[in-house]
This record gives sequence, C-alpha cells and structure tokens, in this order.
Amino acid sequence: MGERSGFPDLIAVHRDGRSARETIERLSRAGIDGGAIELLGAREVVTAGRYGDRQVDRGSSLVLGGRVLRGIAWGLPPGMVFGAIVLAVAAEPSGPVLLAGAAGGAGLGAILGILLALLTVPTMASSWERTFAPMVPGGVAVGVRVDAARTRRRALPVLRRAAVHSLLEIVDLDRFVDDGPVADEGPAGGGADP
Repeated sequence: MGERSGFPDLIAVHRDGRSARETIERLSRAGIDGGAIELLGAREVVTAGRYGDRQVDRGSSLVLGGRVLRGIAWGLPPGMVFGAIVLAVAAEPSGPVLLAGAAGGAGLGAILGILLALLTVPTMASSWERTFAPMVPGGVAVGVRVDAARTRRRALPVLRRAAVHSLLEIVDLDRFVDDGPVADEGPAGGGADP
C-alpha cells in the first residue's frame, strides 16, 4: 500500500482529460478521499499562462453550469407534482389552483435540485484543474493511494468500469520503501575491490 510512501497503488491511464475527470468524479462518489487521488506526470498544460488560466476557468464554469442545469431538470418535475398536490389538497382543486401549485412547486424543486447537484460536486484531487484544460495532448494518468483494503475495494471496480487505456496495480510499494534498495554485493566470490 502507498500510504507511507506517498506513491499511488492504482494507476489508470486515460486517453484524455475529460475521461480522467469523469473517473475522478466516480472515485469521489464511491467514497475515495480527494487527497488519495492525483493526476500523474510532470507534463504541464499546453495553454500555460493567462490563456491557460482562462481555459481552466471556463472548463470549471461549464462543469458547474452543467450541474446546475442538471439539478434544475431533476428538481422541476417532482416539484411541480408536489406543489400541485399540496395546493389541491389545501384548496378547491381547479385549473388555476393546480397551475399555481405546480409553479410554486417547480421553484422549490429547482432550488432543491440545484442544491443537491452542487453538493455532489466531487472532492478535488491534486492537479484536478489540469483535467479542465481542453488542449492537453495525450493520455492522462490518475493515481489512487490505497491506505486500507476498503479503499481498494471501492476504487478497483470504478477503475475497471472507467474508460481507461490501461490499469496498473502496484501490489505493495511500501514494502520496497521499508526494505530499502538492494545492496550490491560486488563481483562473484565476495572479494573486495583493491
């Protein structure tokens, strides 16, 4: 396990940043802490500088805006039904009463849907913002540090179902850190160099 070494135990290589971001979201929903998820590689965003910052900000805004719209879509229908039923029970059922109840319920449902959608935004991983850059070329590797068997049980099914190019599991990296490097015993025969 990579708890002490700080290195990831599970490495999933994705074809692009979008699929890596989806995997990070799924890992977060599966209960993996954001501090255990990181993007690997020394590669920087191609659109560096102020333009790169604008690209990242725009990507983040689009994702949050999409969540808000999804929350409205989730909340409107049940809110309209709930509002129409409540007002029909409280007052005499008629067309205007049902419309007024549906309108009020739609507003309440939209607010609750937005709230729930924003509350489900995943925890942020290290270098998470790099997955928002649309011009990052090539694959993006997502690493997960496993500090307990439960984390492994939660992460592996998510990574196996994700759109990954390859998945690598390092059995026990801490064992190598604990043992240290293998000592060089010198040439055969054990003789010392002159």
